[in-house]
Amino acid sequence: SPLTALAGTVSSLFSTPGSLIGILILSLFVFESCVGMYFPTIGTLRSKYFPDSHRSVVMNLFGIPLNAMVVTVFLSIEKLGVQGALGVSTTALALATACGLKLKGMIKKENEEKK
Repeated sequence: SPLTALAGTVSSLFSTPGSLIGILILSLFVFESCVGMYFPTIGTLRSKYFPDSHRSVVMNLFGIPLNAMVVTVFLSIEKLGVQGALGVSTTALALATACGLKLKGMIKKENEEKK
């Protein structure tokens, strides 16, 4: 989320010797709050969009490509290097963001058609 990114940026900017410890601690609390809200939010969305009878199958199917990507990057880390591994991660996050925006648009369109 943008708040998490802001907390990370602030903590990076002030993580020099002699920096203000209060700003670092505040950034940590904001970051941890954002991360702590993730799992309940995702659980709510899963229960809203996936019926109980299909939820475990869908989540397991989504886990297969993720695990394949992690194993592939891990096995080829010597070729990719840190920059390549982070590039794969960035690409995956960009793709996930695009899919999320597409889903949001589809839901908005569906809600407008119901009205």
